[in-house]
Amino acid sequence: MEGLLIAQTLDPVSAPCARQSWRFPDAYTFVLPLLPKGRDTQALWFYNKPPNAQISVTNDFPAITHSHSGFQDLLASRAIGRLERIEQHKLDRVVSFHFAGEQGFVSVEPCVLIAELTGRNCNVILTDTAGIILGAAREITRDINRFRQVRAGLPYTPPPPYDKVDPRMASVDALQDVLAGRTLKKLRTFVDGFGPELTETVAVLAGVGLKTELTNETLTNVAQVIKDVASDPVDSMQRALDRPDLETLRRIEARQSTLDALTQALEKRLELLQKRLTDIAATQDAVQEANTLRGEADVLMAYQGMVKKGQTQADLFDFEGKPLVLELDPKFDAVGNAEKRYERARKREQRAHQALARRPEIERQLEETRGLLESLPNTTDQQLQTLYDEHVKKPKQQYRSGPGMRFSSPQDFTVFVGKNAKDNDTLTFRVARSRDMWLHVQGYHGSHVIIQAENQDIPFETILYAASLAAGYSKAKDSDNVAVDYTLKKHVWKVKGAPAGAVNFTQHKTVYVTPQRH
Repeated sequence: MEGLLIAQTLDPVSAPCARQSWRFPDAYTFVLPLLPKGRDTQALWFYNKPPNAQISVTNDFPAITHSHSGFQDLLASRAIGRLERIEQHKLDRVVSFHFAGEQGFVSVEPCVLIAELTGRNCNVILTDTAGIILGAAREITRDINRFRQVRAGLPYTPPPPYDKVDPRMASVDALQDVLAGRTLKKLRTFVDGFGPELTETVAVLAGVGLKTELTNETLTNVAQVIKDVASDPVDSMQRALDRPDLETLRRIEARQSTLDALTQALEKRLELLQKRLTDIAATQDAVQEANTLRGEADVLMAYQGMVKKGQTQADLFDFEGKPLVLELDPKFDAVGNAEKRYERARKREQRAHQALARRPEIERQLEETRGLLESLPNTTDQQLQTLYDEHVKKPKQQYRSGPGMRFSSPQDFTVFVGKNAKDNDTLTFRVARSRDMWLHVQGYHGSHVIIQAENQDIPFETILYAASLAAGYSKAKDSDNVAVDYTLKKHVWKVKGAPAGAVNFTQHKTVYVTPQRH
């Protein structure tokens, strides 16, 4: 989403203002209902699916829904205060939403939600007021980007500063000076808030090619169009490019995702059916082999007096007088070898008969599948979903079992607690995966505790829950305010020859909890 569009979208949002609870229609969508004083309720939508990240403000919002990711859990538990202010630096594609803290039985500190609406690199990041990252929708590690990491515990690094002309403030003459001798393709390099779509909008409305050099003949017109677009970018882009709104975009992308999965499933079925037809055609060879085997068996029966048990080969003549060399099983006489050939011939003929009997049904299914594939582009959304449910196999949910005690956190994460030293080793080095969280009480003997991440961000509340178990199932169970270390399992290792349950670990953090047993 481009800077001018973001600025216009957020213009009707007044802050500070009260708000309701977060809503999460899916893993990519974050909806915050706002209650501006003296105005109708507004819904602030964040859509974080690359490459079409967007922000939208509407008067409609979905019902309360369960979260779909660990980061959404974190957002629902930390960004709970009123919306204090919104900041967009110049016309950049990065916007900060500042939330107040909450005082209560468990106080919640203020936080900042940063929406980076940067196409394929889009992200939603939650930080504290000091700029330390609490969590992100898309964690960026060193193996993804060695220059800029986005991970909990690291300071947030904003995009680098830049110097461009603000088209809302600049005069037509100033814009002419900036663009003289250049092309519209370079517009976003010098004028703030423009990206590919708004640049294309200017080109369409001004009737100028993107690679046309701007001279006196076109310069004034283009500069005026830029001013007009900057004053109402949403309307300008809709008139020039007819781009869909956020709800339409989400519906289009959801349909396309369903269509892609269904197409892939039907193409795979088509390939399987074609292979089955090929296999049926090959049964004609099996019938020929059966005839050959039966003929060899007849020859053996006719010349059984010339074949003795123990022979591995027989030099005979077929019924047309031609020489025939037959391989024999030395364990059987001529009759036994003939019976084996008769049996193999019967099996080949039976398989061929069964295959030919299936052919009409397979051909029918083949034509039906081809017809479905051809008709997919014209199906309604409801028909498409029905076909998807019928033909696309749902992935089997995998549950990792393991030793020790098993708990479910309030946020629905599975937590394992070791019962003894052997259990601890098994949990840590056989059950846990590299991105799972590992916990152990500090300074005492106790259980290894594993939080299974299942490719999700683990909310801090789950870490506190698991830490209380680590303290509860340790020698510090009768103490108060117990220190518990936690780190990713990939940072835990065992020294060769160390006793069961003894490990080393690094890159850990510490929380202080009250021991609990559930």
